Amino acid sequence: MTSAGVNVPGDDGVGNPAAASGSASAPECRTMQRRRRRLEPQGSGDAAAGPSWVRRLRPAASRFSPSPSQGSADRPNDEEQEEDDPDVQEMELVPLPPAGPQELQPADVPAQVWPVAFGSLSMAGRMRMMEDTISLHPDLCTWADGSPVHFFAVFDGHGGSHVSALCRDRMHEFVAEELGKEGAAFLRRRQEWLAWGDGAGAETSAAAFVRGPRGAWPEREEEERAWRSALRRSFRRADAMAALACACGRVARPSCRCPLSSVVSGIVGSTAVVALLVRGRLVVANCGDSRAVLCRGPAGTPPVPLSSDHKPNRPDERARIEAAGGLVVFNNGHRVRGILAMSRALGTNVWWDRLLRPEVIAEPEITVTERTAEDECMILATDGMWDVIANDVACNVARHCLEDGNPPPAATAAAATAGREEEPRCVRATSLLARLAIGRETLDNVSIIVVDLKHRE
Repeated sequence: MTSAGVNVPGDDGVGNPAAASGSASAPECRTMQRRRRRLEPQGSGDAAAGPSWVRRLRPAASRFSPSPSQGSADRPNDEEQEEDDPDVQEMELVPLPPAGPQELQPADVPAQVWPVAFGSLSMAGRMRMMEDTISLHPDLCTWADGSPVHFFAVFDGHGGSHVSALCRDRMHEFVAEELGKEGAAFLRRRQEWLAWGDGAGAETSAAAFVRGPRGAWPEREEEERAWRSALRRSFRRADAMAALACACGRVARPSCRCPLSSVVSGIVGSTAVVALLVRGRLVVANCGDSRAVLCRGPAGTPPVPLSSDHKPNRPDERARIEAAGGLVVFNNGHRVRGILAMSRALGTNVWWDRLLRPEVIAEPEITVTERTAEDECMILATDGMWDVIANDVACNVARHCLEDGNPPPAATAAAATAGREEEPRCVRATSLLARLAIGRETLDNVSIIVVDLKHRE
C-alpha cells in the first residue's frame, strides 16, 4: 500500500502520486491535469511573472489527504472531495488592473474649463491729450484653491493722465497682494470652521465666529466676501497713492520736483473698472462712469450690465452727495458742484487739497456674476465709447466679429491662446467699436477691452 498525504517528486501537487498504477487512480490524475492546464496562463510569457489572476486554494497537503484510519482505496475521487469539503472555496478569477497611473475620480476632474481670450485698443480720438489707460494681466495670480485669476481694467483720467497711469502700473499689484492675504485668511477660516464641526478647536473658533448651529462650510459666500474685501482695499490704496502721483509718471513723497509737477489742470483723478475672472465667476469693481457689459445668449438677447455708471444725477448717488453737504449742478450736464461729471473717482483733488471730498468718493461698487455656457463676451470701455454706443449695439458688433467666418491663421490663434497674447478676433472687435465711436463723433478718448468667453475654433 502506498503512503497517502505525502508529496514526493513526480506527484500531481495535491497528494496523489502521478506514478501510481491502477485503474482507479488514472482517471483522477488526468482530471486534475486538465484542471491545472485550464488554470495555468497560456502563451509564452515570462513564467516567473505568474498569471494575471489570483486563486485561493486550501494547502495541498491537507485537501485530499485521508485520515490515518482511512485507506487510499476508500477515498472519494477529486470532484466529490471538492464538492463535499467545506474548506475549499471556489473564487471567481478577476483580472488585475493594468499597470500605469490610476484614473482620476470624477470628483477630481474639473467640471468645466472656462476659456479666456482678449483684445484691446486705446485711441485719443478728437482729444489732444491721451488720458485713458488699459491694464491686461491674464494669469495675474492664483486663488486659494489654485485657480488662476485673470485681471482686466480700463482707467479714464481727468485733468491729466497722472492717476490713470498710476492705476495702470500699480492696481494689478495691489489686487494680487490683497488677494494673497484674503486667500490665506479664507483657508484659515475654513480650517476653523471644519475644526469646530469636528468638535475640536472650539476655543480658537469662538473668537472668530458667533456661537450657534453650524451647517456646511459656506464656500461661495466666503469666497465672494474675500474678493470684495480685496478689491475695496486695492482701490483705497490706489486712491491714497494718487495724491503723490506726478505727470512724469513717478510717485514721490514729498512731491516730485520735476518740471511737470507744476503743470496742474485743476481736478486730477481717474475712473476705474476692474474685472477679475476666477473659475466660473466674473467679479467687476467699478468706480466712475466707465462700464462693463456681458454679452449673453444669441443675437437679440439683451446684454447683462456688470456695472452701473456713477453719475451725479443717479437718484441714490445724488441723495448721497446732498447728504454729504454737496450739490449737483447742471453745467453742460449734471456735475458735482458744477465741476465733475461723475460722483465717484480715484484721486480726485486739486493737487494740494481734496476739494470734492467727501461728495466724490473712491469706494467701488462690486458685482459677482456666474458664468454660463451661453456667455459670448465681456466688454470693458471708458465713457468715450458708451456715450455714443448703446450696450446692445456694442454687443452685436462684438458678437459678429467673434463669430466671423474668416478665422485668424491657426498658428496665430494658437500662439495667442498659449502665450496669453491678444487674440486677433478680439482685437478686430475693439477696432470696429472704436471706429464706430469715432464715426459717431465722440469727444473723448476711447479705450476698449473685449474678452471672449467661449471656446471657438
